[in-house]
Amino acid sequence: MKKIILLLGLIFTFNACDDGFEELNVNPTKPVQLAPSTKLTAAQLYTAGTSYVATLFYNVGTVMQLVQQINATSYSWEYTESQSHQFFNEQYPSAVKAIVDLVDGLEKSEDPNAAVDLAIANVWKVLVFSRLTDSYGDIPYFEAGKGFIDGIRFPKYDAQSEIYTDMLALLESASNTLSTGGSNSYGSGDIVFGGDTQKWHKFANSLMLRLALRLVKVDPSGAEAWATKAINGGVMTSNADIAYINYQSEAGYGGVFGPTINPIARTFSSRFGNQIKMSETFVEFMKDRNDPRVSVLCSTVDGETDFDLQFGQPNIDRTRGAANSKPNMNIFGGLVGWSPYAANPTSYDAPFFFQTYAEVEFMLAEAAHRWGLAGGNTEDHYNAGVTAAMDYLSLYGNGVGIDATQISDYLTANPFDDSIALQMINEQYWVATFPNGIETWANWKRSGYPSLTPVPHIFSQTDGTIPRRFIYPATERANNPDNLQEAIDRQGDILTSRMWWDAN
Repeated sequence: MKKIILLLGLIFTFNACDDGFEELNVNPTKPVQLAPSTKLTAAQLYTAGTSYVATLFYNVGTVMQLVQQINATSYSWEYTESQSHQFFNEQYPSAVKAIVDLVDGLEKSEDPNAAVDLAIANVWKVLVFSRLTDSYGDIPYFEAGKGFIDGIRFPKYDAQSEIYTDMLALLESASNTLSTGGSNSYGSGDIVFGGDTQKWHKFANSLMLRLALRLVKVDPSGAEAWATKAINGGVMTSNADIAYINYQSEAGYGGVFGPTINPIARTFSSRFGNQIKMSETFVEFMKDRNDPRVSVLCSTVDGETDFDLQFGQPNIDRTRGAANSKPNMNIFGGLVGWSPYAANPTSYDAPFFFQTYAEVEFMLAEAAHRWGLAGGNTEDHYNAGVTAAMDYLSLYGNGVGIDATQISDYLTANPFDDSIALQMINEQYWVATFPNGIETWANWKRSGYPSLTPVPHIFSQTDGTIPRRFIYPATERANNPDNLQEAIDRQGDILTSRMWWDAN
């Protein structure tokens, strides 16, 4: 992996002169076109986050606070516009550019084996753009990332409904291609699945199921139809199918500000780490149910993980410099080994999860409850989701683990209740997607669960209402005003604007 990462700095740097001096201007030590495997590596790394600074502001400092998984003691951005541009400005020059370049090259390739490579690239393309549109609504999509390829410097903004139509079609096509097997050229350059075509096929359908359920408020029949396709196509079946990246234990390209170490781990081990605490809402939800994950995800500032010692940061009306009223809770488990006041690089190789089998089982449970799909047994899928959500934490390493007896005891003490099925399913989804704040926030908007009480905040720009979307960056207002204005006219551009699938 390290050898591949060294090539990331070369991506998109080649641009030969066309004034008749091509031979003189081509540097023979640089590749004219990087291999698809290297481009995929770049896209995968960039999707999780290009640096801990951006991740701090949009994922940890904003959306993880919005869904009350964590709270900050002196920095609170969740009800303001000040940081909502970070995700847009980070992803378009990096993940979007990388994946669009890869897809374009494969579409033009004459290699007869490029079809499988393209199918995989399109699955990743959907992941990248789905995270962006679920956060902003209407975004540049069809023309995005084509400044070098087609000279489109100012891409138009596409309606979210059209984006979803295309993303679902791409996943269906990719699933059909991948279902027949076949090899791909990615190999170890694929740092998510190692070139395993079967796992990519399951991921395509699992991602399709995620997008299908996004439609339940705006297009219930369409949601059911796409969920049916996804389930029939074959989704994840165990924790061995999880889509995640294992990072390096040492900083590589870009150093601690680069994409080769887990950006969330770096966030919690940075100088901001002592300001970021587990939320009382989140911790008490688990403690009320005697959830063994409390002792995996939480620890005191002294490193104590005993269940009874865990208290989250209260959701109070905070101003800068506000003191904690309870002992500080800090991220533990997969990010174990760091002090909240000093970075410990042993946590840099913590994995980042894009989609887990647990999430899939909870979605299957909802599909079973809503439409009788997936065998129609809601409880079995719910129990499988809880089991997988506790079991997969062992992937963090460092001796973290919850054994089968603890899981069984939890399910016995907290039995599934079909009368509140959607609530139970999506509350567990809320816990299972920690710390992937972008996904947690999207599912909260879609499902309405958990029921969260807005936090009074001195800097609020939403009258205490929990934001539904990010605001477009000021750079777009300056550089791409006409296309941006069309999107604003369709959708609005305030923190409480409702995007297409998040209809009232």
